[in-house]
Amino acid sequence: MKNGKFVLHHTKQKKGHAIYIYYMIAWYYRKDKKPFRHVLKNLGRLTEDEIEYYRNALACVNDEPHVYPCDLETLSVRISHDYLAGAVALYFWDYWRLSTVFKVPPGRKDVATGDVAKVLTTLRFVQPGSKKSSVELYPETCLPQLTGISTAAYNSVRISRELDAIEAYREALGRHIFRLARQRGDTRGQVLFYDLSSGNFTGLRCVIAKWGHCKDGYHRHVVLLLVITPEGYPIYWEVLPGNTADATTIEDLIDKMEGIYGHIDSVICFDRGMVSDDNLKLLSRKGIRFVTALDGSQLSHFQEFIDFDLIGQAKGFKVGTEAGDAHIKQRLTAAGFKYVQKDLFAKPLQLTASQQQQIEKQTDKLDLAQRRYFLAFNPTLANLVQRHRRERVADFQQWALQYNQELRQALSNRKKDVVEKTIQAQLRKKKIADVELPYTLTACRVKNTNKKGQLKTADTWRVDLEPVDDSAYDQARTYDGLWVLVTNITAEDEPGFFEQTQFDSYFEIYRLKNHIEESFRILSDVVCVEPFYAHLEEHVKAHFTLCVLTYLLNITTINKIRNSDQIENMDMHHVIDRLKKTRQDHIQLDHHTTVTRLTQLTEEQNKLLQVLDCENLVSPEYLTAKNIVSSPQNGKSCIEQFSGRRKPL
Repeated sequence: MKNGKFVLHHTKQKKGHAIYIYYMIAWYYRKDKKPFRHVLKNLGRLTEDEIEYYRNALACVNDEPHVYPCDLETLSVRISHDYLAGAVALYFWDYWRLSTVFKVPPGRKDVATGDVAKVLTTLRFVQPGSKKSSVELYPETCLPQLTGISTAAYNSVRISRELDAIEAYREALGRHIFRLARQRGDTRGQVLFYDLSSGNFTGLRCVIAKWGHCKDGYHRHVVLLLVITPEGYPIYWEVLPGNTADATTIEDLIDKMEGIYGHIDSVICFDRGMVSDDNLKLLSRKGIRFVTALDGSQLSHFQEFIDFDLIGQAKGFKVGTEAGDAHIKQRLTAAGFKYVQKDLFAKPLQLTASQQQQIEKQTDKLDLAQRRYFLAFNPTLANLVQRHRRERVADFQQWALQYNQELRQALSNRKKDVVEKTIQAQLRKKKIADVELPYTLTACRVKNTNKKGQLKTADTWRVDLEPVDDSAYDQARTYDGLWVLVTNITAEDEPGFFEQTQFDSYFEIYRLKNHIEESFRILSDVVCVEPFYAHLEEHVKAHFTLCVLTYLLNITTINKIRNSDQIENMDMHHVIDRLKKTRQDHIQLDHHTTVTRLTQLTEEQNKLLQVLDCENLVSPEYLTAKNIVSSPQNGKSCIEQFSGRRKPL
């Protein structure tokens, strides 16, 4: 038996113009180094399914490892582990060489700090959750096999102990990411984007969390600071105490970044919420270039130099139509505006010395001699703002009807000044305080029954809104679509700057600030940075560091998809959903034997892996080396098990 094997042999016979193939079961062996074949049974012509059946059956008898006989009654998927999502996350962790940042201290530390950070980051990529839930998730994935860290070694005690150590590498991680991205040519790092957000807490014990107003209303929160490259790669991040004002953070940020990177030769772009005269002067004093925009209230300082009649004419054309867009472009370019890009026209504000002095009399915060200002107009934005304002006015009118109903049901006297304050507060809330909405308050007396059935008489008021015509919006829409960009890059340095950064204009740079807004959306919606479950200050900071590293894996994935034309653009929720469908299945073949296999990949998943350069993760060599797929191993040969089945064959 050991010197031969069963084979499915075939012969070809030609009859007329047709060729027929006949199959037979034969015993193939060697004797005196010469091959012999002994036909055991003629099978005749076979279908494709029959051929596959006999080949598998003979492979079982020959005890070949790639096939195994089983009974459908005992065949089942015993357990399933997440594989592909975690494997892709580990691939991008290694792509950024993040483990090289963490130094391995001498001693008997069986699991290094970098390995704990890698597992925490990967698990958050797969399924965001608390540190405690990650301990429960870890054995449900293939990460123990992929990382070599046993499930017993990954526990909540070790995680808590390592969080302090992980946070100590925060600045080194940012420096490493920036250096590697520049080294590979993956970033136009001459421009950096900076913004702030907030993160809410579930408890009351964190010392840096403060009660106050944030993006979600009033909560206990901390302020999250993030600096990214134009491609979205994070190079600096920090957790600040709650209620930290946006405009007060730049000076401290610059000092810390200069401590890490030395003098900053990049251009910093930030939102108008961070704009203050002190900040801009600080940046200029330190020789740091910036691109930002003025707050809306500061536009009024330039009102004498804005042709509102021209802007009004442009607003009168129908945006989004071929004729309307052509008329807008013709009027604005004839008046000195330059067509920058879709929906954006701009021109430099060329002010004489006397005009500068005239403005500086009103404010000493513009520093006109040291900065350059560009007036920008976006006709689409103007149209949207006007439409939304009318919708808010309609909402206010509906609110007034409901408020009148409330006033009519009064059980006690209502004061006129209280009613006035309520109306004005609602106008501010709807952001229509600058719209002319005339109304009158008419005194009236009402009788209503309280909960006890008692009849109460109250002096109250009725709100009578007057009709709203188009002229009511004149003041409010004056500056719609208008804004001013400001930079301290001189006209002499401008050509070299654009050549070095490969940008076309300052407006292209400023529009890219939506990348950092996207960064916070990913941190919030995909990475789930909040709520913070930790309460120790270092643990809170380490949590944000781990979330930023997870975001780095996310944005790297997104950039590869965006830069490819092989697959449709998809967000991270869809990417992770596709990856999580490929799992390691433990298949029970019989009562003693189990094999592991991957869920079959779809065509879309294969394309996704090609785009991400991760095809190796599903190659047979890699899967076998990592023990993700395995063959039957029960110590008993297939020939011994099925030798009694040879006769039927």
